[in-house]
Amino acid sequence: MSTVTDPSIRLVFCEGHSGSLDVELLMRFIPIGKAEIRPVGGKSSMRAFIQGHMSNYSSQPDKCPTYLGFRDRDFDIEPPDKPGLIPMYGTTPIWLTYRACVESYFIDSQLLHDYWLEHCVGPQWQHGSPLPVDVIETKIIESARELADYQAIRWALSKMKPGTRWPEILTTWTDGSGYLPFSLSFPECLDQAMKLVDNFVKEVSVVTVDKLSDAVQDYRRRFTQDEFYSEQFFLVWFHGKDLLANLSRYLAPNFPRKHYAKWAANHVSLSSHPDLQNLADICST
Repeated sequence: MSTVTDPSIRLVFCEGHSGSLDVELLMRFIPIGKAEIRPVGGKSSMRAFIQGHMSNYSSQPDKCPTYLGFRDRDFDIEPPDKPGLIPMYGTTPIWLTYRACVESYFIDSQLLHDYWLEHCVGPQWQHGSPLPVDVIETKIIESARELADYQAIRWALSKMKPGTRWPEILTTWTDGSGYLPFSLSFPECLDQAMKLVDNFVKEVSVVTVDKLSDAVQDYRRRFTQDEFYSEQFFLVWFHGKDLLANLSRYLAPNFPRKHYAKWAANHVSLSSHPDLQNLADICST
C-alpha cells in the first residue's frame, strides 16, 4: 500500500471500518495506486478525524497529500434533481452520496438476480432458483410502497433539526478551543454565554408537533404519487438499509441480505451511478 506521505496519493476518508461496505464499494471503482482509503468510523466524527489526521502534515506541507471525505447522505440533505456527488457544507472537502446511503446502490433487480443465480447452486443455499428479473423489480416497488409512510416520517423528523449543531449547545462563541475571545473579563464572557443559550432556546423552540405533522403530510403526498414509483425516485429518497431490509422479506424468508450487500458492493456498475463516476474521476486526477 502506498505511503500516506506521498503527495501524489490522494486520501479518501469514508465511514465504517476496514472491510465495511463503504470500503468495499470504494475499492470497487477507485483506481489502484491513485488513492488510499481511510475509514473513520461514524459519519459525525468524520470532519474532526480528517482535520486531526491532516494536521500531522503541518510541519511538512510539501508532503501533504490531497484528500476528500465520502459519506452517506442519509436524511441530512434532500437529493438534488440531477444525479451527482453532493458537496457538504464547510471547508473540508466532504462529498455525500446521491442516493441515501451505500446500501441504496444495491437495490437493483438485475444485481439481485445475478447474485441469486450465482449462489443458488451452493450447498448452503435454501431459497431455490432465482426469481425472474421482472418479478424482483415488482417486489422492489411493492416493498418500497409499504415503506412510504415510515420514510415520510423519517424525513419529517429530519426537518425538525433547527440548526447544524442542534441539539448540542456550543461551549464557546469563538472558532473553537485555542481561539480566545477578545475579552476575558467575567461580565463580557458571561454575556456572550447568555447569548449562546438564548439563541439555542430560540432554535429549539421551532420544533413543534404541528410542524412535524405538516412536514409528514408533505412527504406523504410526494411518496404516494405514481410517478414516484414508476420513475423509481424511491431509490434516491428512501434509505437503502430500510429498503433492503423490507425487500428481503419480499424475496424469500431469511434472505441473506448482509451477504448479498457484501457481494453487491463488489459488483455495482459504475456506469449506472453518475455520483460514483464523479468520485472515480476526481480520484483519477
